[in-house]
Amino acid sequence: MPSADAARSAVQLWIDDARHRLAAGRPPTAGDLDALEQAAAGGSAASSQPASVRRQRLLYLHATTPTIHARLAGAAMHEPVAGVRSEINPASDELPYNTVFEAILDGWRVIHFPQQLAPFEDREIDIIGYEFVLEKLDWYQTPAASTSPASAAGKENA
Repeated sequence: MPSADAARSAVQLWIDDARHRLAAGRPPTAGDLDALEQAAAGGSAASSQPASVRRQRLLYLHATTPTIHARLAGAAMHEPVAGVRSEINPASDELPYNTVFEAILDGWRVIHFPQQLAPFEDREIDIIGYEFVLEKLDWYQTPAASTSPASAAGKENA
């Protein structure tokens, strides 16, 4: 059985995540509250609710220049869910954000910046713009076969 300190840590992680959601205008959902209740109970297996686990979500953003304030040319969201496959659609008018900076304000963390070692021309590369890779940790229902995150109803930009 998890210690009281581990339960407090899990609750604190949930509170931090909820604060970020509220700041982004996305209140916690019923699934999020279920995860909090389980964390507060120490993650007991006796809970009738399915367990939740934090997983890494990846967001690939392709900007027109190598700055975080540049307009985006494409995006691809990669969810940690079995069977989900993402593709970049450069013809799409709907991007999750207008700039990398907007994504950062929404709680995404940049984990990879575009290479800027030497100048090159667009025709020499086969990617769309300058690629930024961002990550966000989110709660997902377990077992791994589940395809819906615990907070799916609250994700407007996913």
